[in-house]
Parts: sequence; C-alpha cells; structure tokens
Amino acid sequence: MTDIKWEGATVSLTSYLTATLNSLANNTTDIGVAINNESNLCTFMDLELTLASLNLSAQTNPSVVAYLLESVDGGTDFDTGSDNESADDNCPPADKICAIFGLRPYSGAEAKTAIKSMIPIPPGRFKLMIRNKTGVAFGASGNVLAYRTYNLQSV
Repeated sequence: MTDIKWEGATVSLTSYLTATLNSLANNTTDIGVAINNESNLCTFMDLELTLASLNLSAQTNPSVVAYLLESVDGGTDFDTGSDNESADDNCPPADKICAIFGLRPYSGAEAKTAIKSMIPIPPGRFKLMIRNKTGVAFGASGNVLAYRTYNLQSV
C-alpha cells in the first residue's frame, strides 16, 4: 500500500504583494506579477495575508478575497483582472476566487494575519489578485500577501 505525505515546500514563503497593498482602498483590487509553475509543477499553494493595524470593530463580516488568474499560453494572456478596480462588473467572476480571508472585527485596532492552505494551482503561469472587502482602507505600511508552493508525495 502506498502512503501519501507532504513533500517539503518547493518554493519557500515568498512575499508577493507588498507596497502595493499599502493604503489599498476598501472594495479595490491589487494584482501581482506572474508566478511561474511550469518547472516546479507544484499542485498546491498556501497563502499568508498580513495586514498592519486595522480597526474593523464597526464592520460586518470583513474579508479579503483572493483570485487566481490563469494563463494557458505561457504567460501572454491571463484571465481578466486588473489593478484598482472597484466596480463589481470589472472584477473576475466568482469561479476565479481561490480563497476568502475572513477577518475578525475585534473591539479595536490590531494587526491581522490570515492563512489559507492547500489551494490547487495550475501547472503553468498564473497571477494572484486580491480585493479589499474589509470596509476600511488597509494601513499605510506593513501589509503583505505571501505564498509558498508544494506537492504531495507517495512513499
């Protein structure tokens, strides 16, 4: 019988979106550069979202939505998505959502860290896009979306 276990991370935790997240307005998007998975052929990705101090106490169900935008032609064309979009009609459809980071409102300002694991990824190039749905703008500094990729292995 074959056992399945985790293989070590192929790509260590890598900062992906950083300064562009700073002061990101509520309901607005931010998209990153292409991630190349053509050589590693990893099957999963973990995301770590770190937000500087936010006061979400007056918000209901604050969240940050992550989209995975694929390319099947080697990185020339990607699923539709762009920076600084705020209109729902200009955002990718719901089937492109790869993670929703729910954030606790708390009773005052605090830093937030949220993690999503085992997100399936394609064997080519893709981009990540986030949309701030917290109800407030992100802090002026200290915001990061990071990722790592990995596989399962048979032993």
